[in-house]
Amino acid sequence: MRALTICALVALGLAGCAGDSALTPKDAVLASSTSDAAAAARLISEYRVSRGLSPVTVDSSLNRAAEHQARAVAAAGRLSHGSFVKRMDDYGIVGYSAENLSAGSASVDGAISRWKASPGHNSNLLMPQARKIGLARADADNRYGRYWALVLGQ
Repeated sequence: MRALTICALVALGLAGCAGDSALTPKDAVLASSTSDAAAAARLISEYRVSRGLSPVTVDSSLNRAAEHQARAVAAAGRLSHGSFVKRMDDYGIVGYSAENLSAGSASVDGAISRWKASPGHNSNLLMPQARKIGLARADADNRYGRYWALVLGQ
């Protein structure tokens, strides 16, 4: 299964937003939430089904992994996937998985639209193996303000 997760990391690198593995907190995270996960699952499912793929549902473990990373990137003030494989292991996520990050979008619709417009991120949204998602946002008092993390898994 670790090989499947490593394959997902290749997709992350292609997405063009992988950064340093260590994040240095410099900004205070004002709040974080997974309350938009159901809306994200609906939007992503509609998009996937329109392309002949299965819909996705919200998974609490994926939500926790997404919230972890949303808070980390908000605190750092920059996007980085950090130790993705270790984080997936820590949250008990096995099999295919991928992550999309975004900053600055005011809404879940805006974040998903950005991911659709980015070839690497779009590839993750349309990952055939995806059956579940977790989504979180974190707000910080910095340049981008709102940070989004989406984790897709089997």
